[in-house]
Amino acid sequence: MIFDMRRVENGYVLKVVDQDGNAGEPKEIVYQEKYEDEVECFADFLRYLDEHYGPSTSRYSEKRIYIRVEPGDKCESP
Repeated sequence: MIFDMRRVENGYVLKVVDQDGNAGEPKEIVYQEKYEDEVECFADFLRYLDEHYGPSTSRYSEKRIYIRVEPGDKCESP
């Protein structure tokens, strides 16, 4: 697979081209920046990529990818 990401005015567009000999149309996935919660939106985008294009894993796998949002180590709780 070939991944091509480009910046657009309000986010990013990821173009995915399958190289396995399948002559299908490339897929485009959009990450739209939202000012309410930009960090959570990007984390959702990464979760989507992991789920659809990442390695296949299960809870019994030796290694797994986790994407989570956490406060910074110097962040003071309100």
